[in-house]
Amino acid sequence: MDSRDYSWRWIEASALIANGPSELVDAHLVPNAAGTSTAEYYDGENDTGVLIIKSRIAASQHCDFSPNVPIYCARGIYVKITANVRGILVQWRDLR
Repeated sequence: MDSRDYSWRWIEASALIANGPSELVDAHLVPNAAGTSTAEYYDGENDTGVLIIKSRIAASQHCDFSPNVPIYCARGIYVKITANVRGILVQWRDLR
């Protein structure tokens, strides 16, 4: 695969990352300094989709979600930032 086949986005609030069939490739969570950081990743267009993973990270610890193979998401990718997150760098591939 060519790097041009992939997209990335830095988010600081909950966001719809991809709409429609896509693959979640990587997510790097950067916490703020105020306690446990949490974020949730969904196959869908909002937080009623299928939960892929919930990240819970101690204060001041970065978190990489880098599956061995990309995770297929049939309906899109939605990331919900729930607490104490400075931002998340999300990488994905649109399959449309």
